Amino acid sequence: MASPRICCSALLVLLLVSSCNAGDHPACPAAWSAAVGAELFHGGVGGGGGGGEAQCSAAAPHTPVAVFAHDVDPVRFALNLEFAEAEFFLHAAFGVGLDHLAPNLTLGGPPPVGARKAGLDELTWRVCAEFAYQEIGHLRAIQRTVGGIPRPLIDLSAHNFARVMDEAVGYHLDPPFDPYANSLNFLLAVYVIPYLGINGYTGTNPLIDGYATKRLVAGLLAVESGQDAVVRGLLFERRRKTVSPYGATVAELTDRVSALRNKLGQCGVKDEGLIVPEQLGAEGKICTNILSANVDSLSYSRTPAELLRILYLTGDEHVPGGFYPEGANGRIARMFLKKPPRINHGV
Repeated sequence: MASPRICCSALLVLLLVSSCNAGDHPACPAAWSAAVGAELFHGGVGGGGGGGEAQCSAAAPHTPVAVFAHDVDPVRFALNLEFAEAEFFLHAAFGVGLDHLAPNLTLGGPPPVGARKAGLDELTWRVCAEFAYQEIGHLRAIQRTVGGIPRPLIDLSAHNFARVMDEAVGYHLDPPFDPYANSLNFLLAVYVIPYLGINGYTGTNPLIDGYATKRLVAGLLAVESGQDAVVRGLLFERRRKTVSPYGATVAELTDRVSALRNKLGQCGVKDEGLIVPEQLGAEGKICTNILSANVDSLSYSRTPAELLRILYLTGDEHVPGGFYPEGANGRIARMFLKKPPRINHGV
C-alpha cells in the first residue's frame, strides 16, 4: 500500500500538470517531472541525507510576537492593491475574477468594473496567468496573517486606463488606449499599477515588528518585485517599438507614465521609465533602466497617502476616483476619507 506521503505527492503532481490546461492554451510540457517529480517521489522534498533529517525551519525569531497590533493596518492596506492586481490579471487571462475562482477572499466586496479577457499571445498569457494565481495566494496569505478588508470597488475599465495614458502623454489618444486589445497594450497597462505595490511594501517594512508580518511582507515584496522585473524586461525588449497607432515608442510611454505617477505622488522622483538620463542610471553610468531604483539601486518607498494620490488619479488622498471610485478600504484609507473603516476583523 502506498504511503500517505507518496499519495499526497502524486496528487500534487497531478494538480500541477492539470493546472496548465487552461482555456485554449496548450498544456505545459511534462519534461519538468524528470527533476521535480523525482524529488517528490523519492524523498527529496523535506527529506534528509545520510545524516538524518535536514533542518528546514528558520531559527527562532528574536521577537516572539507574530503580529503586533500596529502591524495590522499597514499590511491590510496592501490588500487594496492586491485586489486590483488579482482582478486585472485573472480577468485578462481567464475572463473571470475572484468571484469565480476564490470568492471567499472578497469578503463581500463588489466585483470590479470593466475588467475583461485580453487578446494575449502565448508568452504574455502564461505570464499573466501565473501572476493571476500568485495574487490569489497573496490575498490569502495577508488575510490569514492580519485579517482582511472587503474588496473595494475597482475600476479596471479600458476607459480608466485610457484616461491614465491620456494624462501621461498630455492629450487624448485616438483611438482611446485599450489595455485588453493586445499583448503590448496589456504589458503597458501592467506597468501602470503593480509597481506601486513594491513602493508600498518597501515603505511598510520599517513600520512593522512582528516576525509573521515581517516574513509576510518580505515574501510579498520578493514576488511583486519579480513580477515587475518580468514586465519591465518584456517591455525593455520592445523599447524601440512604436505603439500603434500613436506614434510613441514603448520607452516613451513608460517614461510618461512614470512622470505622471511622480506628479500625482507629489514627493519627488520615485518612478523611472525604461530609459533614463545616464546620471539617473545605476551608479550614474548607464541609461538602461530595466529596474527602477534610487541612487543606491534600492527600491523607492511610498507612503499610503502617496499611493492613494496616484491610484485615485486625483493627486489627493482625500478625493477618491480613478481605480477606486469609492475609495480604498481599511482603516488607513478610510481615515483619509473621514469614513468608517470597512474591515473584517477576523485574523
